[in-house]
Amino acid sequence: MIPPTKNGLPSMACLSAVQKCIRRSLEREAMEFAVELIHTSRAFHTMVWNRLRIICHEDLDVVAAPWLVPFVEAAATQADALYRKAETKAKAKGVAINPGGARMVLANTIRLMCAAPKSRVGDHFQAAVGLRELLEGFAPEIPDWANDGHTLAGKRMGRGLDYFREQSTKLVNSDGSEVPEDEYADEAYRLWRLKTGKGAEVPEDGAEDGAGDSAGRRGRSGRTRGGRRAAAGAGGRKAAGAAEDGAGGQGGLF
Repeated sequence: MIPPTKNGLPSMACLSAVQKCIRRSLEREAMEFAVELIHTSRAFHTMVWNRLRIICHEDLDVVAAPWLVPFVEAAATQADALYRKAETKAKAKGVAINPGGARMVLANTIRLMCAAPKSRVGDHFQAAVGLRELLEGFAPEIPDWANDGHTLAGKRMGRGLDYFREQSTKLVNSDGSEVPEDEYADEAYRLWRLKTGKGAEVPEDGAEDGAGDSAGRRGRSGRTRGGRRAAAGAGGRKAAGAAEDGAGGQGGLF
């Protein structure tokens, strides 16, 4: 059972009040309930910050203000360090904790969150899509234009660099307008075509962006040089190479 606060208030009700006050942009009231919790224990201090992280996505418009999430995350780290420092000092002196530094970080965070644009879309969106799969077994259908040279189906259909340029890299804004190619596109595709041997084929054993192909060549080279130990090392490099290439756009395949 979760204990009450130092003043006998139900702790979970206080935590709920923090969130409801932020939803209503009531910064003073939100801070009052948060202080009641953080002055009770470090465990409750952590609980408050965990809830603030959730509130960012549940109740704030992170599309309009994406900086809210990294701010709150950084503030949580600062507040935790300051709280621990205050706790250590209080124990050494044998007095009650007064986490002024951590409280200041909390105050600015609550002010920011109350002033931020509000939105419940994120929470509704995750429920509408996620629960449909969990409760009703919904599975999406893969559109034909997703099957380019990075997929087995696309390889079987011989979809190479031309298809990739015409269909796979199509950019469409939220208003439905298509984004035209930039001034570097022609040169990039000329070099990608040169890199892949005129773009007629894609690596057979690669994952996304053909990462496995380049990693596999490193693996075969390792086995030639050093036997089983080198082969094992190549396997690790293969996984690392796949991760690197996958994060780098079309660096491996095109």
